Amino acid sequence: LPIVEKIRIIAQKVYGAQDIELSPAAQAQVNRYTRQGFGNLPICMAKTHLSLSHQPERKGVPAGFILPISDVRASIGAGFIYPLVGTVSAEYSTRSFPFL
Repeated sequence: LPIVEKIRIIAQKVYGAQDIELSPAAQAQVNRYTRQGFGNLPICMAKTHLSLSHQPERKGVPAGFILPISDVRASIGAGFIYPLVGTVSAEYSTRSFPFL
């Protein structure tokens, strides 16, 4: 399956989204990874743990929302592609432990 279809399936079947919306930057990265031959890698979604949606305040099991994909990155050595959902950050620090 193409990268976008794998993301869509996860969004719909796991998170209950109606569909996904890729930013132009995310679509450009998908195109790049596909051209480079990485389209067969598995997907690991990077999103908030506070909700099944991209909105932490939406508790329970929300449904019918559009899941925004702000960026798509790859960890080629580890062997997976990870879309960034909404405003999630890929930074390793936290407010509690800013040195991490």
